[in-house]
Amino acid sequence: MTDERSIAGKRVLFFAPQFFGYEKKMVDVMERLGADVDFFDERSVRRSYEKAALKIAPWIFLIQSSGYYRRIVDRIKDQKYDYIFIVKGEMIPSATLRRLHTLYPEAVFCLYLYDSVRNVPGIRRKFKYFDRILSFDRKDTLRYEGMKFRPLFFSDEFRNTDEKSGTDGKNRDDVFFLGTIHSDRLSVLLRMKAYCARNNLSFRSFCYLPSRYAYYFYKVFNRSFRGAEKSDFTFKKLESGQVAEAVRRSRAVLDVQHPRQTGLTMRTIEMLGMEKKLITTNADIVHYDFYRPENIAIIDREKISIAPDFFSTPFTPLDRETFESYSLREWVLDILCKVGGRYYDR
Repeated sequence: MTDERSIAGKRVLFFAPQFFGYEKKMVDVMERLGADVDFFDERSVRRSYEKAALKIAPWIFLIQSSGYYRRIVDRIKDQKYDYIFIVKGEMIPSATLRRLHTLYPEAVFCLYLYDSVRNVPGIRRKFKYFDRILSFDRKDTLRYEGMKFRPLFFSDEFRNTDEKSGTDGKNRDDVFFLGTIHSDRLSVLLRMKAYCARNNLSFRSFCYLPSRYAYYFYKVFNRSFRGAEKSDFTFKKLESGQVAEAVRRSRAVLDVQHPRQTGLTMRTIEMLGMEKKLITTNADIVHYDFYRPENIAIIDREKISIAPDFFSTPFTPLDRETFESYSLREWVLDILCKVGGRYYDR
């Protein structure tokens, strides 16, 4: 079947949060597919304490966001766009969406959510402004009419180029974790560390916090931090190439999803791209077409147990079509082009 999807020659107005450089990768792929892209940060806030406040009381930034978006639209109002593509949409005011519709009545408005609806305050009120709404959360797509399911992606840095996918002697760590610490993640990591020690497995973690303020906040309000030291965490983000290299040195990677979230994290899909074994707390992964029990171990957050042969057997490769469907290129085309997408009509 010929792939009819194309954005060559199209103009895209793109809003996305700046998040570990993923927004740059999205722009790069759209441009390589032939689109002309104007990108702006979806968030009007930059500082760590502002982002923390955004999760608690987003309404306090309404005036700031209104001014931020008004200035952007004033700059681009004379341009023509085929697509208005927004990732998350947490901070864009409804008034801005109405103005964009007035300026670009022929444009296709696309929203992609990489967080669950209940974790994005006010987003449901904005659904009516979009022609296409896609989410990484399979259960959300069953709850909200018209919302389509589309998991996240892996970028080229996380594409496996080694014939040996993860169980050879070069691997230093049996279990490796890298991610931002939130909710009960630290508690799960401490249990995994103890489990590995009891079972003669090596464990390494890279625990990121966005600021020292976050450390002191959790120290007071999160019980799992009571015995933690500031030196247990890093406050500097790793580049994606550094992340990929650390993953290559590991037999399996641990994923701990937010307890209020069922969609698969970016880390999960990146491990698919690297053909690396995954240990995850997210039981919803059994509903995905790439799930293979020999590649993915599902654990209980409270009581960890992993089959002994999980670490000694090789990764079972996926068929090429399934594998490529999770690439960033396919993700972009599935969102912007209604025709021929692997997930769009599910």
